[in-house]
Amino acid sequence: MAPPIPDFDICYSSFQGGKVNEVPVIRMYGSTPAGQKTCFHIHRALPYLYVPLADLLPQSTPTHQEDDACTHALALALEKAVKLKGGSGSKQQHVHGCSLVRAKKFYVYHSSEELFVKIHLLDIEDFDMIKTTVLMTSLVLPIFFW
Repeated sequence: MAPPIPDFDICYSSFQGGKVNEVPVIRMYGSTPAGQKTCFHIHRALPYLYVPLADLLPQSTPTHQEDDACTHALALALEKAVKLKGGSGSKQQHVHGCSLVRAKKFYVYHSSEELFVKIHLLDIEDFDMIKTTVLMTSLVLPIFFW
């Protein structure tokens, strides 16, 4: 985690409604066969997980506004639950946002795509806590990690 670089990193979260304090940076180290050493930094790569949307909405066909409300409500609930569970200060951000995506489940055969909520996180260290929070608090029962 590092402070965001303006005009390079994700500096604003529309879900959080403000600036992002820290962003994930992947640091890769290596060397060539000739012995040259390198370190490179990968920015703008947020950890994420998928949750089936069908488990969040009633059986009726949702409208686009209901989808947005559902994803935003899920992100708010996760943010609040993780802050309560982790005991972290109110300044630390965990969820960057949620978006709807179409995908096929990859466990066993599925012929058609389904809607999933893609939950973008700000820190990979929060992944297990958020996964556990989703499973244990009955926000959503089936969850798939990609």
